[in-house]
Amino acid sequence: MGGFLVVNIFRDMQRDPVPFEAREVWIWARWFLVSVGACLLYLPVLTLVSIPKILRYSPMFLTFWFCLLADLGLKIYYSEVLANGRTVEVISGFMSLVLVHNKGAAFGLLQGFSWLFVAMALLTGAFILLYLSLYREEEPMVSWALVLILSGAIGNMIDRVRWGYVTDYILLYYQDFRWPVFNFADVAINIGVGLIILDMLLDLSPLRRKKEDSYVSGSD
Repeated sequence: MGGFLVVNIFRDMQRDPVPFEAREVWIWARWFLVSVGACLLYLPVLTLVSIPKILRYSPMFLTFWFCLLADLGLKIYYSEVLANGRTVEVISGFMSLVLVHNKGAAFGLLQGFSWLFVAMALLTGAFILLYLSLYREEEPMVSWALVLILSGAIGNMIDRVRWGYVTDYILLYYQDFRWPVFNFADVAINIGVGLIILDMLLDLSPLRRKKEDSYVSGSD
Protein backbone atom coordinates (compact mmCIF):
# COMPACT_ATOMS: atom_id res chain seq x y z
CA MET A 1 0.00 0.00 0.00
CA GLY A 2 2.81 2.37 0.93
CA GLY A 3 4.65 1.64 -2.29
CA PHE A 4 1.48 2.22 -4.34
CA LEU A 5 1.00 5.60 -2.65
CA VAL A 6 4.57 6.69 -3.41
CA VAL A 7 4.16 5.70 -7.06
CA ASN A 8 0.95 7.73 -7.32
CA ILE A 9 2.59 10.78 -5.75
CA PHE A 10 5.51 10.48 -8.17
CA ARG A 11 3.09 10.23 -11.11
CA ASP A 12 1.21 13.31 -9.87
CA MET A 13 4.51 15.22 -9.73
CA GLN A 14 5.22 14.22 -13.30
CA ARG A 15 1.75 15.34 -14.42
CA ASP A 16 2.06 18.75 -12.68
CA PRO A 17 5.58 20.11 -13.32
CA VAL A 18 6.64 23.27 -11.49
CA PRO A 19 6.46 26.25 -13.88
CA PHE A 20 9.73 28.11 -14.56
CA GLU A 21 8.84 31.27 -16.40
CA ALA A 22 9.81 34.94 -16.28
CA ARG A 23 8.66 35.35 -12.66
CA GLU A 24 10.73 32.41 -11.47
CA VAL A 25 13.75 33.62 -13.51
CA TRP A 26 13.49 37.02 -11.80
CA ILE A 27 13.34 35.38 -8.33
CA TRP A 28 16.48 33.33 -8.98
CA ALA A 29 18.26 36.28 -10.59
CA ARG A 30 17.43 38.46 -7.58
CA TRP A 31 18.87 35.94 -5.14
CA PHE A 32 21.93 35.56 -7.35
CA LEU A 33 22.52 39.33 -7.36
CA VAL A 34 22.07 39.46 -3.59
CA SER A 35 24.67 36.69 -3.16
CA VAL A 36 27.17 38.39 -5.47
CA GLY A 37 26.60 41.72 -3.72
CA ALA A 38 27.16 40.12 -0.32
CA CYS A 39 30.45 38.65 -1.53
CA LEU A 40 31.59 42.02 -2.92
CA LEU A 41 30.72 43.70 0.37
CA TYR A 42 32.58 41.03 2.31
CA LEU A 43 35.86 41.39 0.40
CA PRO A 44 36.59 44.94 1.68
CA VAL A 45 35.71 43.76 5.20
CA LEU A 46 38.13 40.85 4.77
CA THR A 47 40.81 43.27 3.62
CA LEU A 48 40.27 45.67 6.54
CA VAL A 49 40.36 42.79 9.01
CA SER A 50 43.58 41.51 7.46
CA ILE A 51 45.37 44.89 7.37
CA PRO A 52 46.49 44.94 11.06
CA LYS A 53 47.90 41.43 10.77
CA ILE A 54 49.64 42.24 7.49
CA LEU A 55 51.14 45.48 8.80
CA ARG A 56 52.33 43.98 12.09
CA TYR A 57 53.56 40.50 11.22
CA SER A 58 54.53 40.43 7.56
CA PRO A 59 58.29 40.97 6.99
CA MET A 60 57.35 42.64 3.71
CA PHE A 61 55.78 45.54 5.55
CA LEU A 62 58.97 46.25 7.43
CA THR A 63 60.22 47.17 3.97
CA PHE A 64 57.02 49.17 3.40
CA TRP A 65 57.51 51.27 6.54
CA PHE A 66 61.24 51.72 5.85
CA CYS A 67 60.64 52.95 2.28
CA LEU A 68 57.75 55.21 3.28
CA LEU A 69 59.58 56.83 6.20
CA ALA A 70 62.79 57.15 4.17
CA ASP A 71 60.87 58.84 1.36
CA LEU A 72 59.14 61.32 3.67
CA GLY A 73 62.37 62.03 5.53
CA LEU A 74 64.37 62.64 2.35
CA LYS A 75 61.69 64.99 1.00
CA ILE A 76 61.79 67.06 4.18
CA TYR A 77 65.60 67.08 4.23
CA TYR A 78 66.11 68.08 0.61
CA SER A 79 63.33 70.66 0.76
CA GLU A 80 65.55 72.50 3.25
CA VAL A 81 68.98 71.70 1.77
CA LEU A 82 68.01 72.57 -1.81
CA ALA A 83 65.88 75.61 -1.00
CA ASN A 84 66.36 78.90 -2.89
CA GLY A 85 67.41 77.16 -6.10
CA ARG A 86 70.51 75.48 -4.70
CA THR A 87 71.96 72.55 -6.70
CA VAL A 88 74.27 69.83 -5.39
CA GLU A 89 76.48 68.00 -7.88
CA VAL A 90 76.66 64.31 -6.87
CA ILE A 91 78.32 62.78 -9.96
CA SER A 92 79.71 65.36 -12.33
CA GLY A 93 78.06 65.17 -15.73
CA PHE A 94 75.57 62.52 -14.64
CA MET A 95 73.65 63.17 -11.39
CA SER A 96 72.63 66.26 -9.45
CA LEU A 97 70.22 67.14 -6.66
CA VAL A 98 67.79 69.94 -7.45
CA LEU A 99 64.45 70.79 -5.84
CA VAL A 100 61.35 70.55 -8.06
CA HIS A 101 57.68 70.75 -7.07
CA ASN A 102 55.82 68.50 -9.48
CA LYS A 103 52.07 69.17 -9.62
CA GLY A 104 51.51 66.50 -12.25
CA ALA A 105 52.35 62.85 -12.82
CA ALA A 106 55.62 61.37 -14.01
CA PHE A 107 57.42 63.52 -16.59
CA GLY A 108 55.25 66.49 -15.48
CA LEU A 109 52.12 65.23 -17.24
CA LEU A 110 48.57 66.28 -16.23
CA GLN A 111 49.57 69.33 -14.25
CA GLY A 112 46.96 70.46 -11.70
CA PHE A 113 45.15 67.11 -11.39
CA SER A 114 46.32 66.25 -7.88
CA TRP A 115 42.85 65.02 -6.88
CA LEU A 116 42.99 62.43 -9.69
CA PHE A 117 46.35 61.09 -8.51
CA VAL A 118 45.15 60.94 -4.90
CA ALA A 119 42.11 58.90 -5.99
CA MET A 120 44.31 56.61 -8.08
CA ALA A 121 46.69 56.10 -5.15
CA LEU A 122 43.80 55.19 -2.85
CA LEU A 123 42.39 52.68 -5.36
CA THR A 124 45.86 51.24 -5.96
CA GLY A 125 46.42 50.88 -2.22
CA ALA A 126 43.06 49.16 -1.72
CA PHE A 127 43.76 46.72 -4.55
CA ILE A 128 47.27 45.92 -3.27
CA LEU A 129 46.07 45.34 0.30
CA LEU A 130 43.29 43.08 -0.97
CA TYR A 131 45.75 41.12 -3.11
CA LEU A 132 48.24 40.76 -0.26
CA SER A 133 45.58 39.61 2.17
CA LEU A 134 44.64 36.78 -0.20
CA TYR A 135 47.73 35.80 -2.23
CA ARG A 136 50.92 37.08 -0.57
CA GLU A 137 52.12 33.53 0.23
CA GLU A 138 51.44 32.21 -3.28
CA GLU A 139 53.23 34.92 -5.29
CA PRO A 140 56.19 36.15 -3.18
CA MET A 141 57.94 38.17 -5.90
CA VAL A 142 54.75 39.91 -6.96
CA SER A 143 53.91 40.57 -3.31
CA TRP A 144 57.29 42.20 -2.70
CA ALA A 145 56.80 44.27 -5.84
CA LEU A 146 53.36 45.44 -4.73
CA VAL A 147 54.67 46.41 -1.30
CA LEU A 148 57.30 48.65 -2.94
CA ILE A 149 54.69 50.16 -5.27
CA LEU A 150 52.36 50.75 -2.33
CA SER A 151 55.04 52.55 -0.31
CA GLY A 152 55.90 54.82 -3.24
CA ALA A 153 52.28 55.56 -4.09
CA ILE A 154 51.43 56.41 -0.47
CA GLY A 155 54.53 58.58 -0.11
CA ASN A 156 53.67 60.68 -3.16
CA MET A 157 50.00 60.78 -2.18
CA ILE A 158 50.89 62.27 1.21
CA ASP A 159 52.76 65.04 -0.58
CA ARG A 160 49.82 65.77 -2.86
CA VAL A 161 47.34 65.86 0.02
CA ARG A 162 49.57 68.14 2.14
CA TRP A 163 51.03 70.49 -0.46
CA GLY A 164 49.25 69.89 -3.76
CA TYR A 165 52.51 68.76 -5.39
CA VAL A 166 55.20 66.07 -5.13
CA THR A 167 58.70 66.94 -3.95
CA ASP A 168 61.29 65.67 -6.45
CA TYR A 169 65.04 66.13 -6.11
CA ILE A 170 67.06 63.58 -8.17
CA LEU A 171 68.19 64.68 -11.62
CA LEU A 172 69.96 62.36 -14.07
CA TYR A 173 71.50 63.88 -17.16
CA TYR A 174 74.17 63.44 -19.78
CA GLN A 175 75.28 66.36 -21.94
CA ASP A 176 72.02 67.75 -23.42
CA PHE A 177 69.84 64.85 -22.20
CA ARG A 178 67.80 65.47 -19.03
CA TRP A 179 65.73 62.76 -17.34
CA PRO A 180 62.69 64.15 -15.47
CA VAL A 181 63.46 64.87 -11.81
CA PHE A 182 62.23 62.11 -9.48
CA ASN A 183 62.41 61.01 -5.83
CA PHE A 184 62.91 57.94 -3.63
CA ALA A 185 59.21 56.98 -3.91
CA ASP A 186 59.53 56.85 -7.70
CA VAL A 187 62.56 54.57 -7.32
CA ALA A 188 60.54 52.18 -5.14
CA ILE A 189 57.65 52.19 -7.62
CA ASN A 190 59.92 51.47 -10.58
CA ILE A 191 61.70 48.64 -8.74
CA GLY A 192 58.28 47.15 -7.97
CA VAL A 193 57.20 47.40 -11.60
CA GLY A 194 60.52 45.84 -12.64
CA LEU A 195 59.96 42.89 -10.29
CA ILE A 196 56.48 42.32 -11.76
CA ILE A 197 57.91 42.34 -15.29
CA LEU A 198 60.67 39.97 -14.18
CA ASP A 199 58.07 37.62 -12.66
CA MET A 200 56.10 37.67 -15.92
CA LEU A 201 59.23 36.83 -17.90
CA LEU A 202 60.08 34.01 -15.50
CA ASP A 203 56.57 32.63 -15.96
CA LEU A 204 57.34 32.29 -19.65
CA SER A 205 60.61 30.45 -19.05
CA PRO A 206 60.58 26.66 -19.60
CA LEU A 207 62.58 26.14 -16.39
CA ARG A 208 59.90 27.59 -14.13
CA ARG A 209 57.14 25.76 -16.00
CA LYS A 210 59.00 22.47 -15.55
CA LYS A 211 59.49 23.21 -11.84
CA GLU A 212 55.80 24.06 -11.36
CA ASP A 213 54.70 20.96 -13.26
CA SER A 214 56.95 18.74 -11.13
CA TYR A 215 55.60 20.40 -7.96
CA VAL A 216 51.99 19.79 -9.05
CA SER A 217 52.68 16.18 -10.02
CA GLY A 218 54.51 15.60 -6.74
CA SER A 219 51.64 17.03 -4.68
CA ASP A 220 49.21 14.73 -6.50
